[in-house]
Amino acid sequence: MFDGELFDEARREFLSHLRYAKGHSPTTCYNYNSDLGIWGQWLIEADKDWQAVRYPDVEQFSAWLMRERGVKTSIVNRRLSALSTFYRWLVRNGVVASDPVALAEKPKRPLRMPVWLEREEQAQFEATLRSRRDIPINIFGDNFPRMTETRRRYEMLFGLLLNSGLRISEALGLKIADVRLVDGFAKSVQVIGKGNKERLVPLPANFGSTFGFWLKDRNRTEAVFAKVDGQPVSAQAARSYLRRMLQVAGIDKKVSPHKLRHTYATNLLNAGAERVDIQALLGHESVATTQIYTNVGQERMEQVVARL
Repeated sequence: MFDGELFDEARREFLSHLRYAKGHSPTTCYNYNSDLGIWGQWLIEADKDWQAVRYPDVEQFSAWLMRERGVKTSIVNRRLSALSTFYRWLVRNGVVASDPVALAEKPKRPLRMPVWLEREEQAQFEATLRSRRDIPINIFGDNFPRMTETRRRYEMLFGLLLNSGLRISEALGLKIADVRLVDGFAKSVQVIGKGNKERLVPLPANFGSTFGFWLKDRNRTEAVFAKVDGQPVSAQAARSYLRRMLQVAGIDKKVSPHKLRHTYATNLLNAGAERVDIQALLGHESVATTQIYTNVGQERMEQVVARL
């Protein structure tokens, strides 16, 4: 029998633990809450006790998600991970005897190679961002300075992603004070990543010079990518502008801001960086997450050998 009241109470306490004891972001807590809500819904329909479920129940839940709801394998595994975190917390607090997810068989997710910009494509994309020839002028001509400023802002934003591997949320959250400026050069950026973990990311000299010049004389408390009204660019607007610039550049790839992060990681790998270095620069909690970029290098080596 599903005790909804007790389940909801445990869920609230768990989310409070994540937010205030573990320091997870509101977005992360929202995702956990959503995943646990779906789990609770399934338990009600299956007439199962959330405190007495075993690993076969978890496997049935996985099958239900994929069969009835058409959920992708990656999302199913994310939800199982959320369930496991919840049940491990319940075990530590004496609410349940064991984590039912631990022994459950997880759906196998196919290895997907990341999408990135090749060197030639990256150069083409950056040249398009620097160009001002495609900026439209209305009949009054008064929007050109504003739109030029907007183009420059996105040129710097996408340039930062390509030269630092920041997540789009990390870049848009930057203040001028987070950028280390030395004699007009931007040397590094300090960001707050997942789990509120700080990391310092150095910037290449060429981009650091351009970025530092763009930032000069600005208020240290201001958002790096603030619009005219002082508000930072939204992630949705950045994705939209990126799609437009890729189209102008003639690049027929589905490249998101996160794919620019992939491009940075691939460039690091091709430059001889070790996995542990890429892990630190990208802010991956586990070096296993960085394994996918090693696979990229291996695939490229196999292609080179095949041409011998």
